[in-house]
Amino acid sequence: MTPWSESQYAARFAAGGVELKPEELSGSPEERRLRAELQRRFASDGEDWETDEMDTLVALVEWLALHRLGSAAEAPRIQGWKRLYVLSFAGARPFVKVGRTGDFAIRLRTHRTRAERDGNVLFDAWTSELVADAHPWEQGVLRELRRRHPGVSRGESFYALDYEEAIEVVHQQRIRITPCSVGLSLPRWQPA
Repeated sequence: MTPWSESQYAARFAAGGVELKPEELSGSPEERRLRAELQRRFASDGEDWETDEMDTLVALVEWLALHRLGSAAEAPRIQGWKRLYVLSFAGARPFVKVGRTGDFAIRLRTHRTRAERDGNVLFDAWTSELVADAHPWEQGVLRELRRRHPGVSRGESFYALDYEEAIEVVHQQRIRITPCSVGLSLPRWQPA
């Protein structure tokens, strides 16, 4: 099954008579409570996973994560540009995924579909602006996370890693790598 988009979640809640404004809920104590409750339920060994209340809780948390991504979650590919991303998944075996892609919307759907098959749901998400070359930035982030947490990663996935720590490393590495954003020209190499 294809994961729902941010706009589909918005329509679902509106049709159900739920008047939520994600921009008001995002970052609020209520959002923190919802996220903590979802984590608590996943830690409960499945005793209360299959309920309508759990479905609504998952939908709310995913909707807020997608809302934070803004248009990037559904934007088409722009040839020649990439994004760095960090995705956090909650479930029986939570993990954080760090990667880069030229087509973030498709990559996001792919990761969400795979995670859903394994009983995980999108918990939080971040993506960079479009950059000319995200590879050095990604490699710096992966290298630093592996240095800090040896043995907890498989490829670009980190198990039992705190999402906020991954975001912190992304921003630290941004300073070192200085990616070139869309709209800025790349420096041209000229022979001496």
